[in-house]
Amino acid sequence: MNQTCAISSNKCTRAAKDRAIFSDDRVIRNLLESEVSYVPNCDYFGQVQDDIQPFMRKVVTTWMLEVCEEQSCEEQVLPLAVNYMDRFLCVCRIKRQHLQLLGATCLLIASKLRSTNFLPIDLLCAYTDYSVTYDVVASWEQLVLSKLQYNLCAVTSYDYIDQVIERCAWGQHHQLLRRHAHTLVSICSTEPTLIQTIPSAIAAACLSSAVRGLKMSCHEAAMSEVCTMLKADMGEISQLINVVDKLIEIVATPENGDQKDKEAAKKSAGYESPTYGQPETPTEVENVYF
Repeated sequence: MNQTCAISSNKCTRAAKDRAIFSDDRVIRNLLESEVSYVPNCDYFGQVQDDIQPFMRKVVTTWMLEVCEEQSCEEQVLPLAVNYMDRFLCVCRIKRQHLQLLGATCLLIASKLRSTNFLPIDLLCAYTDYSVTYDVVASWEQLVLSKLQYNLCAVTSYDYIDQVIERCAWGQHHQLLRRHAHTLVSICSTEPTLIQTIPSAIAAACLSSAVRGLKMSCHEAAMSEVCTMLKADMGEISQLINVVDKLIEIVATPENGDQKDKEAAKKSAGYESPTYGQPETPTEVENVYF
């Protein structure tokens, strides 16, 4: 079986739970101490980038999410790739025509670090409708690595989900909670307004929103426990939950806008419509994420 087929049919086999890790308080403490080093250090729209706008990032990160979903990538690949993208854009100015190329490169690097089967460059080129070439992606891989100073083991919201669920009695035996929380983390990764929000806060909001969305009776107690565990302010997390709920509502509701307007927006960002059968935006959250 060639590598592309292997990616397409990838079935995620998970290791057995390591009780020593999930019972050691140092794990979460170290995550909380390390996460600040990986948060983008500025709102790069207008400060660093003069040719990139928030909606362009939204288009590209949504495309990245769809690639990961179609290729059955491990859940941690997308938030890590988006983190690479945001940190790169804080230190290196690029043209809008290069944003999808950057997204593809970040997916390549993140999949090499966090996936059992990395996304091949040829496959990523196909997803861009061959608007980029193998050699260009390979050269940009070196550029991204150098700009990030090879500091790739970033802490993302994904890293907190299992740590919290496995430590809480209300989370250990609920089959859908983990998937639901990861869904919300993925959606938050595509939202430009959350670029500088610390991963632990996003994780706390996504877990709390997931508990409420699944109609678990322990919602209020769970939110309090999550905030205590992740040292988050309940007022701030409540506001963030409202943002998450609005994002999921937008994703779950089919858009009624004019498709031509969407295409015009994409062209102004320097992107062309994909022709490889990939849906442009998910319309049913249950079908795409859960």
